[in-house]
Amino acid sequence: MEPAALLPTEPEFPKKTPQLFIHERGNPRQVLAGLCNLVVSCERPYEDVAEQIEDVSYELCETGSCEPVVGQLGRVTAFFEQLDGKNDEQCRDLADVYLLIGQIHQFAGKFEESISWFDRAAIVDDLYSEPFHCLAASYRQLHDNVKTIRSLEQELSLAPGNYYSYLLLADAYEEEGRTDDIEACLQGLLERDPENLQGLHRLIRHYERTDPSIDTALLKRRLMGVYKEFNRIEAVIRSYYLCRERLFADAIGFLDTWHRRANGATTINLLVMAHAYGELRQYARRRRTIDEFKKKNHGRTDVMTTKLGEFAAVFGDDAADALRKLLLFNER
Repeated sequence: MEPAALLPTEPEFPKKTPQLFIHERGNPRQVLAGLCNLVVSCERPYEDVAEQIEDVSYELCETGSCEPVVGQLGRVTAFFEQLDGKNDEQCRDLADVYLLIGQIHQFAGKFEESISWFDRAAIVDDLYSEPFHCLAASYRQLHDNVKTIRSLEQELSLAPGNYYSYLLLADAYEEEGRTDDIEACLQGLLERDPENLQGLHRLIRHYERTDPSIDTALLKRRLMGVYKEFNRIEAVIRSYYLCRERLFADAIGFLDTWHRRANGATTINLLVMAHAYGELRQYARRRRTIDEFKKKNHGRTDVMTTKLGEFAAVFGDDAADALRKLLLFNER
């Protein structure tokens, strides 16, 4: 009687320990090759060195050396691809390497190439939401709204907790004129995160644009009733609704307090304060605030334009144009 065929066995990895392979010095190409060698020789599980592989990969890419990175990572994908009887953890590891290669192509502006790698990641682990988020980002860059929407919908079906993806999906729906889908998307976000200020703001503005007969008073009260540690955009949104109620002094006071708590991490608050001073006809203070904004951004037109874009996204183009004139530049 023929002996039973041996079942394929999984490679035996040492138990995970923190900070297994740290290279603070040395040639980055050699470091990356060494890290990949640890994986393909079964000396270390991929997850133990994944963060270091990613760090060194991007370090090389920032110097224009993306092709050698892809070559080294290709050795790791080949190892996992040829591994018989992969378990779920090894499938996820393979998907993660595919993702990293795709993200490197994104970093290099090769969006079409990145898509093929993200597709591979989605195929090898069809319960992994991250490949679909990355696919949406590449399709967005290629101005393919249909596939952007499809990717984001798939991501949210697998991992419905990513609020940023809801907002991206609402943007894509808006560009396609899918009004009902915008509402459903934002409502879905608020069902999961009732205090999401961006979602509340977007839904209020959506109703105001598409059906002014809808009473948004409850939504506005709900938004203004949120008290938490605000991020940059949330602070701008809250100040916007204070300004809509013509509570300009309150908006200035809120932003001043928020800015001190945020340790001066941003300067967009100065644009909002300049707008509020203008509405209060305190023109000297508005000028000083504008000057402070320019000084803190070192007069860089590109940086100030980005901040103006964030301001305009909440306060509107007219308010942003008025500040742009005061800043004495016009990028249009």
